Amino acid sequence: MSVVTLEEFIEEVWLYLLGVLSVDKSQEMTSVRSKFLEYESADKRVPYLEKQIRAQVLRYYRQRLTGGITSSHRGMFTRDLQGRQLTSAPRKKSTSAVPEEHRLLPSTQFGLQHMKTGAPVHDSEMLNEQRRFAQIIEKVICAYINRHSQDGATAAQDGAAGPDAQRVALQASVESHMPRAYQWAPQATVLSGSNVFDFHPSLVYLCAPFAHCMKAEAGVYFAFERLMHMIQEYNMVNPLPQRVASFLTLFRTTLPELHAYFEAEEVDLVAVATSWLQHLLARELQIEDVMRLWDTYFAVPDLLDLHVYVCLAILTNCKDALEEFDRSETTSMLFSLPPLDIDRIISDAVNIRLSHEHDQMFE
Repeated sequence: MSVVTLEEFIEEVWLYLLGVLSVDKSQEMTSVRSKFLEYESADKRVPYLEKQIRAQVLRYYRQRLTGGITSSHRGMFTRDLQGRQLTSAPRKKSTSAVPEEHRLLPSTQFGLQHMKTGAPVHDSEMLNEQRRFAQIIEKVICAYINRHSQDGATAAQDGAAGPDAQRVALQASVESHMPRAYQWAPQATVLSGSNVFDFHPSLVYLCAPFAHCMKAEAGVYFAFERLMHMIQEYNMVNPLPQRVASFLTLFRTTLPELHAYFEAEEVDLVAVATSWLQHLLARELQIEDVMRLWDTYFAVPDLLDLHVYVCLAILTNCKDALEEFDRSETTSMLFSLPPLDIDRIISDAVNIRLSHEHDQMFE
């Protein structure tokens, strides 16, 4: 009897939860074959973007899939967090004097540095997995850009009208009140007056968890496409700048002491909130924690509404540790979170949400 791995189980479940596969078994094989052929026929080349995408993927791989956080950076956080029951599992003490890390492709600065220092490596397996991971994401993102770029170009040429005009006006109004300008849209966009598309790193962060757990490249593509569609639909009604402003208000009212501490330390809260909301924490969390969190997200009808409270729950659970850091340490931790107890985070998020809704009823 064959054993189904956790990744294979997640792959199948996510495809059903996202609506890529239908629960109607009578047409399942026809649907799967149709999607496979659809993806195979897609153009997976965008030459002027491929190098940029590949570099971003390798950077993500180093940071999230090879234990790429340096030992001093990791230890700075885990020493303070171990005693607060924030981690999902107890850490094991290393038996070796030098922590073992894997090497990246020699074309990267990180890989060259490891070659010079002579750190222990497992070349073959790691390099093959890295290449597979990078190639899948590169082809999936290029296919996505090619498939959706024409729609974006048409919309840009036609101009905003009706509800679109209202959405653009709302987003412009909200952005004008923000303290700094950020890239808000987590998708490739058509540059005005040209056929060139502006690549945003969010595409890599949002695609990477699918590439990590799914073997079928077509499955990665359609799951990623479905998530992007969900985000874009939500952004039509709730522009990201508006959500950032709402989150910062909730943060100030829910955790006033931590908010005041961040302001005193001059932590860039807008940058943190933008990244957390834009990437569904795929950029900041450990990959195992992202998988567990997205399991819940894909199973609920309002994942993007819940996500705001998950972010608040993370700050609540990390509050004590964060208040002991200076600005640079706090910023580093907020953009590279340590392992967390995701089940506890989700439970706290639900409680914070219920409390907030209760307070709103009696205002």
